[in-house]
Amino acid sequence: MHHVSRILEAGAQTPELYQKQTTGFRRVPYVDHTVGSVHMGVGVCFLAPGGTIQPHLHAFEESFYILEGSVLAKIGERSYALGSGHFGLIHTGVPHCFRNASDTPARWLEMQAPQPRPSSYGRDTFFVGGEVPSHGEKPDPRDAAQSFVSHFDESQLPRPGGASQMEGFNPTTGVAIKMFVDRSFGAIHQSLFLIHYMPAAKIDPHDHTFEESYLIVGGRVRAVADGSVYDLGPGDVIWTSVGCIHSFENTGTEPVRWIETQAPLPPAKEVFRFESDWAQFAAVSA
Repeated sequence: MHHVSRILEAGAQTPELYQKQTTGFRRVPYVDHTVGSVHMGVGVCFLAPGGTIQPHLHAFEESFYILEGSVLAKIGERSYALGSGHFGLIHTGVPHCFRNASDTPARWLEMQAPQPRPSSYGRDTFFVGGEVPSHGEKPDPRDAAQSFVSHFDESQLPRPGGASQMEGFNPTTGVAIKMFVDRSFGAIHQSLFLIHYMPAAKIDPHDHTFEESYLIVGGRVRAVADGSVYDLGPGDVIWTSVGCIHSFENTGTEPVRWIETQAPLPPAKEVFRFESDWAQFAAVSA
């Protein structure tokens, strides 16, 4: 099972639970129970200039990646000034809130696991009161107390085809993976990372024991899921379920990038099940 859609800001709405606790906040979900997912909730959040999200906490784990603009974020007792390329992990039960103190809109990817409950079923987000920060410090990766917030820039992108940062993934020609949130970052339920495909790079048909979502942020990629073929570009998203056979290939002349999420957190071994590894046994059985 899989699902393909497109992020359109015009379709963003303020979630019902947030309507009295936020100003200028909207969200476009692209993975939840309505598309068949049982493990994750993923979407793109929009916060207008001057907008705020009051302090709240969740009975699930949340990660984020700032796509555009800047926000002040209070996570636990620390307040941060975050901009494009910053990412972080908010542990289950940790209060957090946001403010856009700039004069330009802010936009970020938000990943939640285990999957948030539908409001008609039960509640797992709770507003707890408190002040939204009016200032924050830039995260310092050398500060152990800030170990759950960091920043990505181009100098950190591994060499395509070089040693993989993903646990259980062998280097693949023309593919670079920059991990943001995973087991080593402190995550319990999910991972969040960037994938960079050079022209002609591809990953052959395979499946997993976990769900994945992909938000294309640059270039175009040929995606195949359950035998259906898609040409995806910036703003397009695809979700693949447990057991969905899928593959990706950059058939163009420019690199392609996407932000990927996974839930549950992948195992340390046997992360991929490639169809080609089992083809010899299929021939014998036939």
